[in-house]
Amino acid sequence: MNRVYHFTLAILILIHTGMQAQENFTQTIRGTILDATTEMPLPGATVILDFEEPQRGTTSNTSGEFRFEKVVYGRHSIRISFMGYKPAAIPNIELTAGKEIVLSIRLEEMIIETEEIVVKAYSRKDQAINEMTSVSARSFTIEETERFAGSLGDPSRMASNYAGVLMVNDQRNDIVIRGNSPQGLLWRLEGIDVPNPNHFGATGTTGGPVSMLNNNVLANSDFLTGAFPSEYGNAVAGAFDLRMRPGNNEKHEFLGQVGFNGFEAGAEGPLSTEGKSSYLINFRYSTMEVMHDLGMDFGTGDAIPEYKDITFKLNFPLSNKHRLSIWGLGGLSYIELLDSKNSDFGFGGTDVYFGTDMGVTGIEYNYYPNEKTKITNHFSASSTINKTVLDSIHTDEEQNIINTPFVDGNFKEFVYQWLGEISHKFNAANNIQVGINTQIYDVDYQQRIFDAQANEWFESFGESGIMSLYKGYLQWQHKFSDKLVMNSGLHTMYFALSESFAVEPRLGIKWQVGNDQSLSAGFGMHSQLQTRALYLLTELVDTANAIYKLTNDKIDFNKSMHFVVGYDVLLATNLRLKIEAYYQHLYNIPVHPEQPEFSLINQGDNFTSSGYHHMLNQGKAYNYGTEFTVEKFLTKGYYYLFTASIFESKYSGYDEIFRNSAFNGNYVFNLLGGYEFKLGRNILALDIKTVYAGGKRFVPIDIEASKAEGNVVYDWENAYKNRLSDYFRLNARITFKLNGKKIAQEWGLDLQNLTNHENIYMQTWNNSTKELETSYQSGFMPMMTYRLRF
Repeated sequence: MNRVYHFTLAILILIHTGMQAQENFTQTIRGTILDATTEMPLPGATVILDFEEPQRGTTSNTSGEFRFEKVVYGRHSIRISFMGYKPAAIPNIELTAGKEIVLSIRLEEMIIETEEIVVKAYSRKDQAINEMTSVSARSFTIEETERFAGSLGDPSRMASNYAGVLMVNDQRNDIVIRGNSPQGLLWRLEGIDVPNPNHFGATGTTGGPVSMLNNNVLANSDFLTGAFPSEYGNAVAGAFDLRMRPGNNEKHEFLGQVGFNGFEAGAEGPLSTEGKSSYLINFRYSTMEVMHDLGMDFGTGDAIPEYKDITFKLNFPLSNKHRLSIWGLGGLSYIELLDSKNSDFGFGGTDVYFGTDMGVTGIEYNYYPNEKTKITNHFSASSTINKTVLDSIHTDEEQNIINTPFVDGNFKEFVYQWLGEISHKFNAANNIQVGINTQIYDVDYQQRIFDAQANEWFESFGESGIMSLYKGYLQWQHKFSDKLVMNSGLHTMYFALSESFAVEPRLGIKWQVGNDQSLSAGFGMHSQLQTRALYLLTELVDTANAIYKLTNDKIDFNKSMHFVVGYDVLLATNLRLKIEAYYQHLYNIPVHPEQPEFSLINQGDNFTSSGYHHMLNQGKAYNYGTEFTVEKFLTKGYYYLFTASIFESKYSGYDEIFRNSAFNGNYVFNLLGGYEFKLGRNILALDIKTVYAGGKRFVPIDIEASKAEGNVVYDWENAYKNRLSDYFRLNARITFKLNGKKIAQEWGLDLQNLTNHENIYMQTWNNSTKELETSYQSGFMPMMTYRLRF
């Protein structure tokens, strides 16, 4: 609490100091106007800067560029209009010291030109950037990853505030979308599939405790939760479609930051005095690791999360017809959870040594042969390495602790990927995209497990080799009018190892009923590859010659069908209500007769995953629910967002009995809001968020059977019948932004779990004490952030 007191005192002093000087400092707003489909520049577009006296306006030049200089610090809005295109507005552009605003604005061509167009001074910021989406998709701003209390700059934690998304684990950022396993999520960066972009991301998972994605380098992006367009494949739950912004191509800018996510340093600017090429780079290092190295004790013992990551993008707009970019993201992470040293973060009777490395880099080349066509070639290479060692701990007669290794795993995966895409706009009413994606997996999975009874090691994984996945898609957008749009498409996928093949039609329709209401519907078939490790699970078939055989190499895809209907209405200029209902049928899920209640559909939200030999694609599942969103966009200094999701999620194993899935929380409610106080050219912001959700379901531990067996025994007959107690959390954030003439400073205080509510994390069996142990999630935790831009 002393930290909170000192932070509050410092903020009051800064506010007093900032109010002393009222000189108006200025900054630059500039950008480029592009066609939404072809990305060709639109010269001659009219751009109006609001909230300036007198009002200022300009037009885009032959390269589609516009510029406003000497704009006073604060929030501004711009309006854009161009003959034959729908007008657009960009509201609440925050202008501060140390950072120019560089915008990329896409306009949609109209079918019918009207005599008069009125550009309203607001924008539907929730509308997806990808114009091929019809339902269950929205864009988000990078500012929201910090503004929403508890998001901590993490896109996943930010998305947990949206309807249909459940997150009840403080330790990780796995998200449950409409009752699906987090494994069903697709991550895309710069338009291409990427590995799990989280530190400590175990094999086969999509989340982790800390995100590698740095919101200081991301651009506005899309989040999709169902019936997505045909360009998205190998996913059954949802997708993050993320973009990195290009660096400033006119002036050098720098960033320094320290907070929950680490110590950070960033830079961007032009690569040369001529041309428009730019660089953007950001490096981050674990805060706790630095402090621990300096001798500070956080009370976590040896459980110090060590991680660092780097993100970069080089942008080369060679001409109006040729554009090239090179980008990359990588991170290293390692932690020791040692029960032998009485760590509060250890697992009962076990020492865990866990490390993950991930890196991905890509080259994207765009060619524009004419004003209606775009050809993209995208090459990427990625690597993921997971190293896990588990030691069983016990004491000898003299009470000395003895460590006995019983799991030793090292999973390596290298992926080489090519994406080729052609986009063509025939006219204002019709455009298509055709794409081919090839992914080559070079894998080396090695894991051995110690058999205490036989007193020897045996291999559970011992395979290496090449796998290949081929995807193709076609999508067509047809506008019957400016108010009725159809997005249709077809996605295909083939996995060579198992010879699995899928054909997936997609269809979405959106009808604008009047100026303030819309109806939408979507259908799609979606398939997903199993985690590669499952295909390489081996079984000892010849003990004398130590011969192992693959047991799951012919497993088929998980498959699903999505049905979604939606209604969206603007209740006021900046207030909207959205309702969506959905049904999802899943089938072809791997199950096993040895454990008939088991299904792989319940995996994916932890540091480990399970599987069996000789699994069968006979499992089924279904999800259905209704989602409500009431959102007041940020205007007049305040915003609020309320989301409610009521859902049901069931599955059947080999026994064909339908049960609650592990992710059937049944309900989740979010309420958040915030207010900005303008203090001269400075800003004090207060944000708050509360969530109430159904607790996580679990397989209970049979205590008496575990004691008799000498190891944990689960009561599968009651699998996922009960939930942990409901999850409740109240977060708050206080931010003060101090703008100098050329330097911007920002102080933030995140107050996590403000009421110190005890949410159960999990129940585990301690084989040393022969007791069931209950561990709890994070209590009240204040976290501070400081950022400097110049």
